[in-house]
Amino acid sequence: MNESSPVSPYDPRPDLDAPDPREEFARRARQQSLRRLKRLLIFGCALFTLIIWLLVRLESTGGLSAFAPGPSRIVRQHLEALNRGAFREAYLLFSQHYRDEVSFELYHELVVTHAAMFRTRIVSFSSRQLAGQRIVLDTRLVASDGERYVARFTLIQVENRWWIDDLRWAADSGRRYTITT
Repeated sequence: MNESSPVSPYDPRPDLDAPDPREEFARRARQQSLRRLKRLLIFGCALFTLIIWLLVRLESTGGLSAFAPGPSRIVRQHLEALNRGAFREAYLLFSQHYRDEVSFELYHELVVTHAAMFRTRIVSFSSRQLAGQRIVLDTRLVASDGERYVARFTLIQVENRWWIDDLRWAADSGRRYTITT
C-alpha cells in the first residue's frame, strides 16, 4: 500500500519569499556597525577640532604654561630672519623698550660683524623660566661654522603678543644653562 499524504512533513522546496535569518542578522549587524562608526567619526572630528582650537589658542596667547609655543616661535622667527639676512625683520621682533635702547644701525653693525655666529643650524630650548608676562629662554645653538653658543632670550608679553626684550649671547662652554656676559 502506497499511501501518499497530500501534506508531507518535509518539503524539499524552500520558500523563496521568506528572508534568510542569517542575511537579516548580517544586515542588522552592518547597520549597527555603520551607526557606531558614524558616531566615532563625529566624536573624533569634534575632539580633533577642540585640540586644534586649544593649540591655536595657546600659540596666540603664549599659553597657560611655560612650555607654550608662543615665545619659542618668536625666537625661531628671529633666528630664521637672521639666517635669511632679513635684519630689519629680525629687529622688529624686539620690544619697543629694546629698540629705544639699541638703534637699528647699532644692531645691524653687530649682526654684520658677527655674521657667522648668527647663522644657526640647530636650535634647542634647554631652559624656561616664567614670571607673569616675562619668560626667559636659554637656547643652545650650533652656528654654521660649527661653533656652539648659548643665547638667553628674555621675552615679554604685551597685548597678547610676545616680544624679545633682551638678548645675551655667549660661547657654549659645555656647562648646561650657563650664560656669561
